[in-house]
Amino acid sequence: MTAGRRSSWSALPFLLLLALFAGCAVLPANDTSRDRGERGVSSDVLGELATLDPCGLLDPRRLDRFGEVARAATVSLDYCLFHVRPESGGLLQLAVGRLHDVDAAKLTASNPVHHVGGIRLVRQPPVPEHCTWRMLFSDGLAMSVDVDLLSGDPEVGLCAVAERGARGSAESVLAGEVEHRRFPPDSLTTVAPCALLSDGVVRRIDGLERVRGRAAPAGHRCTWGGENIRVPSVEVVLTAGEPPRGRDATSVVERIAGRRTVVDIVGDDPKVGLCSAETAHIPFGGSDGGEVEVAMLVVFLPDADGVRACEFARGLAERAWPELPER
Repeated sequence: MTAGRRSSWSALPFLLLLALFAGCAVLPANDTSRDRGERGVSSDVLGELATLDPCGLLDPRRLDRFGEVARAATVSLDYCLFHVRPESGGLLQLAVGRLHDVDAAKLTASNPVHHVGGIRLVRQPPVPEHCTWRMLFSDGLAMSVDVDLLSGDPEVGLCAVAERGARGSAESVLAGEVEHRRFPPDSLTTVAPCALLSDGVVRRIDGLERVRGRAAPAGHRCTWGGENIRVPSVEVVLTAGEPPRGRDATSVVERIAGRRTVVDIVGDDPKVGLCSAETAHIPFGGSDGGEVEVAMLVVFLPDADGVRACEFARGLAERAWPELPER
């Protein structure tokens, strides 16, 4: 992923794979985490997941030993980004806060498990330029701490940074230092993303005839299909960051259902059937910051090109945008 919501699309194929391998929430019958005093249900220690402020989970000073640390721009309601610049050069990015339903037995069966005050931390196998640690709760939810190499080749281990971020976040949770956002009555967070499109409308897409919307744990995202990278998918994301804008020749700015919308073939290859439609909503995080809430609709058609995916994105946005709160 990268510093902004728009440029973060370059990592989308990898993020899709992460989501696909996250699995479903299943706890084994012989799980002994409760006997070890594990802090169990995620909502008990995190509070209301829909209003959780992931930027309050990690004090950036906990990463000081790795270099200069700064908050990055907002790109999501679900996670917070930090940039780390090691003295040896390069740029790392740490993301904290993503919540996933996981198969706890599978996740812990072959990955190293550490304990911080009753919270399990699981290190997943690193891949080039990326490392993930997860904070695992006993109700089958896991929170991710991801570190990516954005530039250079610094003499800093990505997994060492991810581990420190995971431990720091766990310590904040145990200390009751979890923070929550307050949203205005006309915020996008007042609507359920799965309610913006009916299952029947999405089922008109070839390959999605039997789908049902699946809401993400924090309630800012809904997905239809996408069980693997060969299956089409539709996703509605309620997010925040810089206002949507056209960035290249594949971007089209138009009005859909009365709202200014940026329709864009995602990625560098228009032959890939991946397209997004975005529309801005009200200011986010204070009117002086320039950030806004954003409703985003993403269509992935593995057997089509970007132009075809954008046709479906426009049609679905025509259905979804009228259901958004008035500005």
